[in-house]
Amino acid sequence: MVLKTKQLIVKDLMQRNVFTAQPNQTIFSVSVLMASKNVGAVPVVKEDGTFVGIITDRDIVTRCNALGKDPNKTQVCECLTANPTRTVPSQPVRDAIKLMADFGTRRLPVVENDKLVGIISISDIAKASAFCPNEKHPDESCILIDMAKELQKSSHLEHECNSCCL
Repeated sequence: MVLKTKQLIVKDLMQRNVFTAQPNQTIFSVSVLMASKNVGAVPVVKEDGTFVGIITDRDIVTRCNALGKDPNKTQVCECLTANPTRTVPSQPVRDAIKLMADFGTRRLPVVENDKLVGIISISDIAKASAFCPNEKHPDESCILIDMAKELQKSSHLEHECNSCCL
C-alpha cells in the first residue's frame, strides 16, 4: 500500500504580513526597519504594490557601506537586488526549496500578477515540523524540513569557522 501525502504549496507556509520598503527610501531608514524587526531582507515594492526587488543586509554592506556611500542619502533603488529569484503561491514547497538551493538564497519573495503577496524562508519551512503527525509515516512537510536543514548546512550564506571563532 502506498501512503499518499499532502503536497504542500508555498501558500501553505509563506508569511503574508511582510515588512516592505519603497525604492526611494534611504538605506538608513530600511536599515533601521531591518534592525527593529530583526529581519535580514526586505522586499521592495512600488506604492501600488508592484514588486521591484529585494534589499538584504548583504546588499547594504556591499553596495553602500563598502563603497563609502552615505546611507542617509543613498536610496534603496541604488543598492537592491533587482529581479531576484522568486516564486508563486501555487508552487510546491519542494520546488521552492530547490530554487533556494540552486540560487543559494534563504528566502523567496512570493509574487502573483507582479504584486508581492508574501515571502517564504528556510525558517518558515522548518516551522512546518508542527505538521508532522508521526515518525513512522512522515508526511511531505517532515521530508521538506530535512531538506531545509540540509540546505541551511550547505548554504554559502552561512559561515562557520572553527579556527577563528571561540
